[in-house]
Amino acid sequence: MKLALNLSPSSRLNEVRGEIGNLERDSEAAREVADHFDRVERFLGRLEQALQLYDRADQSSDLRMEIEGLRRQIETLQKTVSDAEIRRKLNNALTRIESMTTQLVPQLDAEWPDAPVRLIIDDLTVKVVRGSRDDYLWEIGSGANWLAYHVSLTLALQKFFLAEPQHFVPALLIYDQPSQVYFPKRAASDDATEAFALRDQDVLAVRKVFALLGREVEAAGGRLQIIVLDHADEGVWGGIPNVSLTEEWRGKALVPSDW
Repeated sequence: MKLALNLSPSSRLNEVRGEIGNLERDSEAAREVADHFDRVERFLGRLEQALQLYDRADQSSDLRMEIEGLRRQIETLQKTVSDAEIRRKLNNALTRIESMTTQLVPQLDAEWPDAPVRLIIDDLTVKVVRGSRDDYLWEIGSGANWLAYHVSLTLALQKFFLAEPQHFVPALLIYDQPSQVYFPKRAASDDATEAFALRDQDVLAVRKVFALLGREVEAAGGRLQIIVLDHADEGVWGGIPNVSLTEEWRGKALVPSDW
């Protein structure tokens, strides 16, 4: 930009303005810079206005206390919803549930009662840790194993939820024919009143299941309800504490015919 120095100050100023105008018209970058500074000036104006408003409001101690309280709440909530905190809580919960499951399994007829159990929530299954190898439940096989781990895990989940002061999971478990693992379903032609031909070890295994359910109901102090729908009669589960017959459906349908 060339200026004529022999011009009067006002003339030189006009010439400078003219040159700036030419640059603004010819240069997109110059226009962007001008827009940027314009936005900065507007922001600073709003900021100054906000600071003045805050200075006036700062005279109220009650308002200051309320603002500080809200800030503390924000900090607490940010910690609660952070990804790292969620992962930490999830891992802690899994550790507790797995520990309780591992303690319950030996009370049933599992093939490896002392092996630690891992809950895999992504696959909704469990792993059994046996030395240097981990076996998924579907790799283990055996109906008795499946029953032992499913009953232990579902009880452990309920124990975990009941220990939490604010949980939203109903304290209710329903098991459908857990004894079927040991007592296969009879043919429809069989006499409905005919007693099961049961082996002593099978009866003992089923009684372990009912006994464990009864103990957990008692340990929960009336906060847990367990319903078992099963063909096994009182000769199998009778005399076990906290286990009682609610309704006998043998010979009549579960759903009334008049429905």
